[in-house]
Amino acid sequence: MEVPISRIEIGCGNNKRAGFFGIDFQQFPAVDLLLNVETEQLPFADNSITYVYSSHTFEHLTNFPFVMQEIFRVCANEATVEIWTPYGKSNDGFLFGHQIFFTETHFKHICFEYDRFYLGSRNGYFEWQLTHYSLYPNILSTLEHLEIPLEFALEHMFNIVLEWGVFLKVRKGFDRAPGPQVPQRKYSYGRERIVEPLRLETVRKGLNT
Repeated sequence: MEVPISRIEIGCGNNKRAGFFGIDFQQFPAVDLLLNVETEQLPFADNSITYVYSSHTFEHLTNFPFVMQEIFRVCANEATVEIWTPYGKSNDGFLFGHQIFFTETHFKHICFEYDRFYLGSRNGYFEWQLTHYSLYPNILSTLEHLEIPLEFALEHMFNIVLEWGVFLKVRKGFDRAPGPQVPQRKYSYGRERIVEPLRLETVRKGLNT
């Protein structure tokens, strides 16, 4: 019996995530479905997908209302949407071929500030639960030496983060997003090596001892 598709990867290329159904607009051996997600509907039933994953694809797109509405349509309530892109305030973000330099402002627009623009008449919203920042190598020690808090550096400086992942939860059955969302933050070198930034007070204490 054929196993129903419930986990999809958008823009899988030839490096599809294990256990996911791969979608791309170019043909590679790992691609299960050739599809342009900016112009073609996803061929899945409403409320049938439990996990959507995409890595370094969204920065190449432009038709986000269509893409986000299609993702929302096929996702079940409480499905997870995991989107990785180069961080907009980094050299990698400005590579040739990138159309959007993603920062937190984009996902504030999508998730709650202008959610009706992106989801139209569909009842519900994307809840922004987690932001995972992959930091520039050894940047924390530099910031600590300069006594610059990481939060300040993220907001006002460049090349602090190389790539980032945004984790959204699909919430259906609501007229719109209920208000501002403050996601949990996670930091790492690469995607796996989790690190904890020191508080500024701790840095100052260490420098003064």
